[in-house]
Amino acid sequence: MAWFKHVALLLIAALPRITALPVNDANDANDANENSISAEGRYIVTLQNNIPMPEVRNHMSRVAAIQYRNSGNHKLPHTGIEKAYAIGEFRAYVGAFDLDTLQMIRNDTRVAEIEPDTVVSIREETSYKAASQSNAPWGLATLSSKRRNTGTYHYDTSAGNGTFAYVLDSGINVNHIEFEGRASNGYNAVDGDFTDIQGHGTHCAGIIGSKSYGVAKKAQLIAVKTFRNQETLMSTVMDAYQWSANDIRTKNRVGLAVINMSLGGSYSRAMNHAVESAFDMGILTIVAAGNEGRPARLVSPASAANAFTVGAIDADWHQWEHSNFGPEVNIFAPGVNIESTYISTDMATRKLSGTSMAAPHVAGLALYLCALEKIDNPITLRERILDLGTRGRIHKLRGESPNLIAHNNLH
Repeated sequence: MAWFKHVALLLIAALPRITALPVNDANDANDANENSISAEGRYIVTLQNNIPMPEVRNHMSRVAAIQYRNSGNHKLPHTGIEKAYAIGEFRAYVGAFDLDTLQMIRNDTRVAEIEPDTVVSIREETSYKAASQSNAPWGLATLSSKRRNTGTYHYDTSAGNGTFAYVLDSGINVNHIEFEGRASNGYNAVDGDFTDIQGHGTHCAGIIGSKSYGVAKKAQLIAVKTFRNQETLMSTVMDAYQWSANDIRTKNRVGLAVINMSLGGSYSRAMNHAVESAFDMGILTIVAAGNEGRPARLVSPASAANAFTVGAIDADWHQWEHSNFGPEVNIFAPGVNIESTYISTDMATRKLSGTSMAAPHVAGLALYLCALEKIDNPITLRERILDLGTRGRIHKLRGESPNLIAHNNLH
């Protein structure tokens, strides 16, 4: 079975849905309502750390047996265990259970925590050989300048060569001319094909590594399809995240890859612990802070201790009014009216706003530094990004957010 880390025994009531879409147009919001999904009756169960595998199997077999008995040979709508997760030492599973089975799970000492599955939304809203891109999008120019509105992106020509971005999103238009054949389909955690019908994933991938709009212009971009439209389940995000972390590990890409998550939902201990476990494996996860204009500690995975959480600024270097904030935010990056690749044609572009657009700027920067400075562990990479940041230049900063803008150390 596929697998996921630990938490403390508690059955929490279902939390309200958080929507954090790119600021776009009214039609997009209507599409989201028409395609809404429900997590009702589904639970994520996290097991205690360091349980031997025979004990894990024993527990799951017992759960399955009780669920089957109580369902009257599948005459009731409770499906039981649907998928199991493993990232490093993290172990969990998701399913729909009747009350008696839930009580048995709650009473089992091998269980760390039970939490409702919830709805998650896309969060749109060394030796240097330098190159310059004139008339660059303002977001790119910001990453290589200590001043606003310079219009030129300065970068080293290594440009993320040999690195990999795992983009957990709506998919990527891998045929877009801007990706130069560097984008590919990796894993599909939802039904249907890999086609990006929403556009968010293609836009984020373009910010990370497209030729004209990307930070790391030579990085490989891997589509990990987590959304059909704007919403998915937290358990689906965990499935996509598990695949990404394990693919990085099995293909010896630790130190050469990051995971970008321009998405978020209600606070989830299970999702946060998955991010922590991947960090322990040597993998840095870049996360959008969220677009609700409230403390990032209230949402996941932005609130995970070792997620690298990114808030958004506008072209005047004001904190974007909708950006989540607080000490959980590590850094800010451009996120308003950001032009990047899109889906209507293989040459299409579009301007979108949100912390979704800020996070891939930092994901691209992380890969850029991995390639240029040969940084191969998440602790050093995180500290390097923070050390290079432009300090004290953000206006209208709220909460205890850091006054720090992502920068690539050129100009």
